[in-house]
Amino acid sequence: MSAKTLKGYGRFTAQVFGAGCLGGVLAAAGEYILGAGLGRGAFWGPPRLFFQILFGAEALWAAAVSGLVFAGGCSIYYFWAIRRGRVHLASPPLLIAVIALFGAPFFYFLATVDFVPFYGKPNVVISAVFLLTVTVWFCAAWGIYGLVNKIRRRLPAGGPLPVNFLRLLTLGLLAPFIFVEAWAIWQARKPPPRRPDIYLVVMDAFRADRLSYYGAERYLAPTLEIFGVEAVVFKEAFTVSTWTKPAVASIFTATYPSTHGVNARFLPLPDDAVTLAEVLREGGYRTICASANPNVTRLARMADGFDIMDDVSQGPVFNGAGPPISCARPFMAFLWMRPFLGSLLNTTNDGININARLKFWTRFARGRPTFFYIHYMEPHTPNLPNPEYLYVFEPYLAKVDKERRLKVAAGPFFWYEVLNDPSFVPDFNADELALARALYDADIRRMDVVIEDLLENIVNGSGGESEAIIMITADHGEEFLEHGRWLHGAGLHHEVARVPFIVKVPGCKPAVVEGPVNLVDIAPTLVSFAGLETPRGWEGLDLGPYIKSGSELPRRELILEGIHTILMPSDEEGVESSVELNGLVAGDYYYLKDENADVEYLYDRGRDRWQKDNLASNGAFAEAGGVLVESRDALARSINRVEERAFTQGEIYLPPALERRLRALGYVQ
Repeated sequence: MSAKTLKGYGRFTAQVFGAGCLGGVLAAAGEYILGAGLGRGAFWGPPRLFFQILFGAEALWAAAVSGLVFAGGCSIYYFWAIRRGRVHLASPPLLIAVIALFGAPFFYFLATVDFVPFYGKPNVVISAVFLLTVTVWFCAAWGIYGLVNKIRRRLPAGGPLPVNFLRLLTLGLLAPFIFVEAWAIWQARKPPPRRPDIYLVVMDAFRADRLSYYGAERYLAPTLEIFGVEAVVFKEAFTVSTWTKPAVASIFTATYPSTHGVNARFLPLPDDAVTLAEVLREGGYRTICASANPNVTRLARMADGFDIMDDVSQGPVFNGAGPPISCARPFMAFLWMRPFLGSLLNTTNDGININARLKFWTRFARGRPTFFYIHYMEPHTPNLPNPEYLYVFEPYLAKVDKERRLKVAAGPFFWYEVLNDPSFVPDFNADELALARALYDADIRRMDVVIEDLLENIVNGSGGESEAIIMITADHGEEFLEHGRWLHGAGLHHEVARVPFIVKVPGCKPAVVEGPVNLVDIAPTLVSFAGLETPRGWEGLDLGPYIKSGSELPRRELILEGIHTILMPSDEEGVESSVELNGLVAGDYYYLKDENADVEYLYDRGRDRWQKDNLASNGAFAEAGGVLVESRDALARSINRVEERAFTQGEIYLPPALERRLRALGYVQ
C-alpha cells in the first residue's frame, strides 16, 4: 500500500471519526432532550447538570461508539472504493447532522434499556443485541448519508440548491439542539428553592431495644446514642409489617400493605401509587437512593421518583435522563469504572461501601436541596461480623462447637422453613442461642460505625447551604425465640415490630416524645418539613408539630400487618406459602391475631412492655373488661378500611440475577 493511499486513508478516517464523535454527542443530547420530553425527569441542562448529561445521556460513550463505529465501518467502504477511484468524505457537516438526527432516537433506545426482560440477562446476550443494533444503525445512517449525497451531487452547480446552501441547511437542522440547550441554561439560572437536605436512613432488621431509649442495658451503638441526645426520639415506634418489601413500600407511599398491595415477594408497587420521592422531586428536590437490600430495587418500582437509584449489585439508574445500565455496558465497563468512578467499582453491600458510593452521588446534588434514601443491611442475617467486633461475641464463641458456629450465624438457611411453617424453630441449645444474639449485637456495633461514617463524611461534609433533616429508623426488628419465632417475617411481637425512630430537624430542640407512631407517618412528616403539600390518599400523620413542640402524640389506632405470601413465577399455582398475622396498637393495649394458628394475644403496653403476660389467655379479664372483643372488632374495621382503598396490582417478574441475590439471603429456596 502506497504512502499516498495511507495518507488518504488517515485523512478520511479522521474525518469520519470526528464527524461520528460530534454526531454522537449531539445524538446523546437529543436523547436527553427526548427523554425529558417523554417525562423521564426534569431537564435543567448545562452547566449545572453537565455531569448528569455526561452519564445520564451517556454522551461520552455515545461519542466514542459513534466515532469508532463509523471509522471502522467506513474503512471497509474506503478500501472497496479506492479501487474505483478517489475516495473522499463529501460533506462532514452533513454526516454530523445525519448521525445527530437519526441517532437521537437510536441512542434513546440504546441508553435507556430499562424494560424488565433485559434485567439479569447474561452479558453475551446483551452484547449480541448491542452489536446487532449498532450494525443496523450504522447501515441505516450511512445509507441516508449516501442518499442525500447522491441528491446533492446531481444538483446543478448553479441550481436552486447550491452546495453551500445545502450545508447551511444541514447545520440549521441542529438548531433545535442549540435552542433547547440555551433555554436549559437560562432555566438553570433560576435559583433553586431554599429547603433543607433530607436524609432518610433505614437500618434493616435493627431492633429498637438495642438502644438505651428503648430499654437497652448495654451501649452497643454510641453514635446513635449521642445522636439521640441531640434529636427527637419517639419512644413507641412500630413497623407496619415485619419484612422489608411491604415496610419500605409503606414508607414510600404512606399507606398500609393492604392498600399498596406489596405483601408478596415479587409484587411491584402499583402504578397509581404516589411515592415520597416523586413528591419531593416535583417540589424541586434532587432524589438519590442507595440500597443494599435486593427488595428495594427498580424491579419493584421502588425507583419511582428517584433521579438516581443505586442498587448496589445491579448498578445505578439515572431516571433523570435514562439509565446507563444499557447494552453498551459490557463494552464500557473499564472506562465506566475508572478513574473518576472508582467508588462505584465495589459492589458489596457493606455500609461503608454504600457511603462511598453515596458520597460520589452527592456531586449531583450540589446547588439544589436533595433527598437521600439510604438502606443498610448490617444487622440482617447472615450475621458474620467483622473481626474487629470479636469482643462482642467471643465469650459465647468458645461454648459452641465449630461445626455449629456457621449454622448459628447463617440465619438465611432457615428462611424457607420459617416461611412455610411459622412455628418452625432451629434446634439451638442455650449456648447457641446466646451466640446468635451476640453475633447480631456485633453487627449492631458495625451498623453504628457505618452511621458514624455517614454523619461525619457525608451529612456534615456535603457542603449543603442549610442544616439537614435526618431521620433514622428501621424496617423491622429481629426475634430470637422470645415468643417462639425466629428472625423476622412470621411474627409481630415487640422484638420484631418495634423500631427505632429518631429525627433531627434544624431549629427543633431535643425531646423524647411519648405516644405511638409507625412507618406510614414518615412520608407526610418529611413532605411537611419540605414545605410541600401532602398528596391525597396518604394515610400517615404529620409528626412535624410534635417534633417542634416535643408534646405527646394523640392516642390513635395503628395497624400491623404480617401478611406474607411467597409468589414464585415458576410455579403453576403461583403461591407457595402464606403467613397472616395482624395486629393493632390502640389505647393502652397491643393486640395480635394469628390467622394461621387461630390464636390471639393481648398485652398491656404500659405495664407489660416486654409482652410477657398474654391477657387474651385470661378469660376472666377478657370477659370483665371486654378489651379483647373491642380490639378484635377494631382490628377488623381497620383492615377493612385500608383494603377498600387498595390499588390495582402490577405484574410479577423475577429476573435471574435478582433471584440469585434473594436466594443468597435465604428468601428463595
